Amino acid sequence: MEFIDFRSLQRSSSIDLIFPGWKKGETVAFLSPHDDDVLLGAGYLLLATIENKGNPLLLIFCSGDAGYSSVQEKESITQKRKDEAFQAYGMLGLQKKNIFCFDISDFCLMPHVTRKFPASRGIFDEQVRLFRKEKVSRVVFSSGHFEHWDHTAVFLMGIYTSPQAGDPVLADIGSPFKAKSYYVYSVWARFEPLKSESDKIRAEKGILVDEEVEEKIRESIKRFSSQKKIFKSIIAHREKRRLGNFYLELYKEAEVRAQTDFKPYFNLLKKCEKIK
Repeated sequence: MEFIDFRSLQRSSSIDLIFPGWKKGETVAFLSPHDDDVLLGAGYLLLATIENKGNPLLLIFCSGDAGYSSVQEKESITQKRKDEAFQAYGMLGLQKKNIFCFDISDFCLMPHVTRKFPASRGIFDEQVRLFRKEKVSRVVFSSGHFEHWDHTAVFLMGIYTSPQAGDPVLADIGSPFKAKSYYVYSVWARFEPLKSESDKIRAEKGILVDEEVEEKIRESIKRFSSQKKIFKSIIAHREKRRLGNFYLELYKEAEVRAQTDFKPYFNLLKKCEKIK
């Protein structure tokens, strides 16, 4: 497994290239709109976290209740998918106790991106409480750009809810703990637009793995037998990751509370002509 920085044009076997200053035992929160999304979009990084003695947490927001491809499965699909998720991630070494399910209906997550909306069910507070309790230092969440309404909701939770865990607010749900890294993964669609569309790449970081690692992910994906028909095109799309005998997974750095850089304005201020 090799980590890539496309901006600095560096590649390394050290996870520090993705997570600067990495220390054993760090907790990484993976935010998954549906049970399969982290596996499909961030499987390599999940494995890398485990292999580098990290503590991965998986937050699954939606129940998967819309993921049935036959009417006969409608009543049983939610429990079946939950069982499949425990099997799939268990194969990669993720412990069941580190999987948290919020059980929101599919295509219904957006109204929960709030604190006090009647339908929110306290997800905001629960996420902040969990991040503080587990001392989450890295956050990985789904892209919100042209993928899925639930993915957009989780993207907003990653950008806006996650940082609250490091703020001196909501003092009754744990002591503040600030994360050091925020990354966005994509299951199949494009990442959020760049500031400059002249730049031809959208992701700053990547992970390159051999066929053995990719096959390990695919074997885990197969545990979602209820999603076989739905996965068909997604699995086929994974071949676009292939470069010879290797596969590439991409990540975009998330701009969380980016502060204004005043230097360009100071430089322009010097050039301004004073008029009456």
